[in-house]
Amino acid sequence: MSTLNGAVARRGTFTLGPVSLQVDAGDRIGITGPNGAGKSTLLSLLLGRSEPEEGSASLGASVAIGEIDQARAMLASDRPLADAVEALVPEWPTAEVRTLLAKFGLKADHVSRRVGELSPGERTRAALALLQARGTNLLVLDEPTNHLDLAAIEQLEQALEAYEGTLLLVTHDRRMLETVQLTRHWRVDGGVVTEA
Repeated sequence: MSTLNGAVARRGTFTLGPVSLQVDAGDRIGITGPNGAGKSTLLSLLLGRSEPEEGSASLGASVAIGEIDQARAMLASDRPLADAVEALVPEWPTAEVRTLLAKFGLKADHVSRRVGELSPGERTRAALALLQARGTNLLVLDEPTNHLDLAAIEQLEQALEAYEGTLLLVTHDRRMLETVQLTRHWRVDGGVVTEA
């Protein structure tokens, strides 16, 4: 899905790399490290948002990147949840939209409520369902538990269990790292990336 080969990125006096990594389909990768260690720079290279100054970075042609905050913002807050999702994936029959929402723990009592009336955790689950419906195969979560209460964090963890694509999870939340079934864990510190 994404490959870095000897990639080096510089931001002022900070240098990340050289980094050689590969993200494969189905990977669920946790990325940790202190603030300022290079996590955001690494994501930028992996997602094709910036080019390395040395080495190479490539993103697969069929990669569809999704971010939870983008998807949450797309859901119209004044519409019932099912209608809001259907408007964004008009090719999906109503029954399939409702089945997908149920898979993410949003049952009949949720789908008729306005998006703005849902809890933060419920909106997060709805956003994950929307991303899956839109064909997202690489989900990026950058500090997703910031500004969420414990109940919303638990709902996010449950929703991630239902997500079937590749996951890049940047977090300081140890509990989430333990709960989400990761296949790999990268530690970034001082511009160096190691497999933890």
